[in-house]
Amino acid sequence: MTQGLVFRDMTSEDVPAGLRLCRIARWNQRAEDWQALLANGFFRVALRGTAIVGSGGAVVYGGRLAWVAMILVDPDERRHGIATHLMQEILARLKAVEVVGLEATPQGAPVYGGLGFTDRGGFARMERPADAEPVRAERGPTVPRPLAAPDLARLAAHDRAVFGADRSAVLAWAREQAPEYAWCIGAREESDGYLLGRHGHRTEHLGPLVADDEETAARLLTAILAAVPGRAFTMDIPDRPAWRERLRILGFREQRPFRRMIL
Repeated sequence: MTQGLVFRDMTSEDVPAGLRLCRIARWNQRAEDWQALLANGFFRVALRGTAIVGSGGAVVYGGRLAWVAMILVDPDERRHGIATHLMQEILARLKAVEVVGLEATPQGAPVYGGLGFTDRGGFARMERPADAEPVRAERGPTVPRPLAAPDLARLAAHDRAVFGADRSAVLAWAREQAPEYAWCIGAREESDGYLLGRHGHRTEHLGPLVADDEETAARLLTAILAAVPGRAFTMDIPDRPAWRERLRILGFREQRPFRRMIL
């Protein structure tokens, strides 16, 4: 099925071709995202002649966790086994990693199930349009503040416990490239919660969001929405009805569901 194709490692010079695949798929990534992915993992591309017609790889977090991402195939090349071949190459490179995860659409979940991935629950991608009603920052006993470099260093251990691996490099990148979305809440010596984000091609993306409780999470989110009105946002949220309803009140609407899967 993959006759006539060449597979090789992706390099920075391939980013424009990766962006072409993103635009065809209507994905939100920018060139900066591709560069960050390449810096924190490995990615492969499929070529027919000199044209890149497929991509895929994984971000690796300290050897304990890897997250498969950017499985993209040119529509004219689909059903030729490119995505399957890329997945096989990726998983072969990740044999030494303890946990491998990915996000799948409901339609794609059975395909990954056939590769040994198990379903660990659903989440929804929520979108808030740029012309949504303005919101006020919710008040509470502690006030959200911009996330400073010392804050980032202090929350590293807590984030490792929450996430299950060291993603400090990714958090630092997010704060550097989109500081207006990097907020935390709590005493200077500790953190009750934090939220970061990144710029996107079509919408701004908020996340990760880590908080001790829903009220803290809401204060962080509304602080950002109030500080930067007039922007479109997307946000991935766990399958929790109360939190989803809270986001609906803030102007978010469900875009599409996903399944989180683990190998």
